[in-house]
Amino acid sequence: MKFNITQTFPTVESYLSQFLKVSKKNIHTIRMNNHHNKESIKINSNEAELNSPLKVGDILEVNIDLATSKYKENSTVSITKEFEDEYLLVVSKPFGIKTHPNDIELEDDTLVNYLISNYNYLEPIHRLDIDTCGLVILAKTPLIKAKLDQMLEQRQIKRYYSALIKNNIKPQTINSNIGRDSKEKNKMAVTKNGKNAITNILSCEKIDQNRFLVTVSLETGRTHQIRVHLASNGVAIIGDKLYSKDGYKYDKMYLGALKVEFSHPVTGHSIAVKSSLEKKFLL
Repeated sequence: MKFNITQTFPTVESYLSQFLKVSKKNIHTIRMNNHHNKESIKINSNEAELNSPLKVGDILEVNIDLATSKYKENSTVSITKEFEDEYLLVVSKPFGIKTHPNDIELEDDTLVNYLISNYNYLEPIHRLDIDTCGLVILAKTPLIKAKLDQMLEQRQIKRYYSALIKNNIKPQTINSNIGRDSKEKNKMAVTKNGKNAITNILSCEKIDQNRFLVTVSLETGRTHQIRVHLASNGVAIIGDKLYSKDGYKYDKMYLGALKVEFSHPVTGHSIAVKSSLEKKFLL
């Protein structure tokens, strides 16, 4: 795998550990591999080592498979790929499937199972609820996974959600703690002693007489956060079987992560991806 170096680093190891956030365990694996195979690390096509310096414009190659994903393959469902390069993949998860299995040896009907046949390594950096559709970002190499994890934790990846509701709601920031519902354990609720949850209502557009399209961004990532915050403000998501009164009337919940924006973890280029599910979402 090749990396275009955009700033000076004293060593290859410092680039891997400080910039890409590669773990000590994986750096040790690279060191041991390089000891036996001098072509596992190259700079500008020349053999190099972990202590070799890097300057702007260099091309670093790390030619080693650090890990493989063990998901069972299942090609029965076609998943739309919205963006892909050698480092990462962004796909649209349909309604009604999980992001990844709880048991990799038994389950084969999740998003990663439908994708893995074309990859040695593929790991999601976040998940969507089974009833939520939309964009999921996956790392195609362990060399990028930790960097993307850090970007997500530091809120450098902006995710925008769309939901259909039956009444208007004004743009606002909802800042209400969310915790486990005291009466129904499968539900979450706004609670005084819950975890801090911040939801930004960015816009609300009338689609027809009985439907409004609301656009939301999150500053925190609590379980069912958008669903709970909207329901607690009297505008439950259409088709939400947990938090709306008539969700049972619909075959799906109209909540989707339909846009992501972030700087590429290697190149720094701005990436903006919209989901092709947007039109289907409004049906």
